[in-house]
Amino acid sequence: MLNKLKSKRSNTTSAIVSTESGTAVVGIRRTGKIDANLQTIFFNSGTLEEAGVNSQFIKANKLHKIPCSTLLNINDYQLLVVDAPEVPPQELRAAVRWQIKDMIDFHVDDAVVDVFDAPPGGPASNRKQMYVVVARNTVVKEQIDTMESAGVNLSVIDIPELAMRNLATQLPEDANGLVTLYFGQQLCLITITRNSTLYLTRTVEFNYSEHDNDPQRAIELCERLALEIQRSLDYYEQHFRQATIQTIAVLPQPGMLEDLRPTLEKTLGLTVRSVSMSDIVSTEEELAVESASTCLLAVGCALRKNAMTL
Repeated sequence: MLNKLKSKRSNTTSAIVSTESGTAVVGIRRTGKIDANLQTIFFNSGTLEEAGVNSQFIKANKLHKIPCSTLLNINDYQLLVVDAPEVPPQELRAAVRWQIKDMIDFHVDDAVVDVFDAPPGGPASNRKQMYVVVARNTVVKEQIDTMESAGVNLSVIDIPELAMRNLATQLPEDANGLVTLYFGQQLCLITITRNSTLYLTRTVEFNYSEHDNDPQRAIELCERLALEIQRSLDYYEQHFRQATIQTIAVLPQPGMLEDLRPTLEKTLGLTVRSVSMSDIVSTEEELAVESASTCLLAVGCALRKNAMTL
């Protein structure tokens, strides 16, 4: 499904995101504080160029006229947590650079750094903390050059964790706290959010395709994931002094292990719900799981409000 964007208003945004599965292009029109309408969806295998997302494609679909965001690949940056420096706002990034210079595996002069606030801890925590996103200059420049070569009106480079936060915000359970699971080809990205705030994120290895024909190994894989989720929930409750979360949202993923939902419910004692694209945005027709899964992060990216500006 590919529909040209007609709106030129500022409440229309787009996103172009490349993952290991291919390149997704989406357009979102905000119709309210939460409500959003999916206007454009396109997916093809390969990188931006291989997928045919070039200047001709961008102009034909009027994507050059509206703000566009994209995501860093999850392997192309580090997400750190540091104590917020007690410095004037204009000196914040310089102070953070000094803090993280020994926490990254390349010289800080070669890094692009941005920050966003971490939620406050419980009563025992008297230091404000910040999330720090660190990426190599060369990686960010290459991504900018690729997008600009295609004629994209690039406004923001974001990260998958915040795209997932945006997806979770669309679900009513987020008001009381929500665990959200996104599955790549070999990983599971776990986020814990509450009232549109990202509290915690964790990435774990999860290569479910290797165990399709081995039911026992599949159950063991799901149990290990449940353990990682429980550890994350324990930290969320203890460090942030938050009430127990009752729901896990599983984002669309084709070929998912049949044992995942019952294993998580049995092990964790929580409600596990499978999310469809229509739970997140309004669509003219329900997307197949395969289409929804390939475009999920792009939809989350386009739903951004306050995002990284690497």
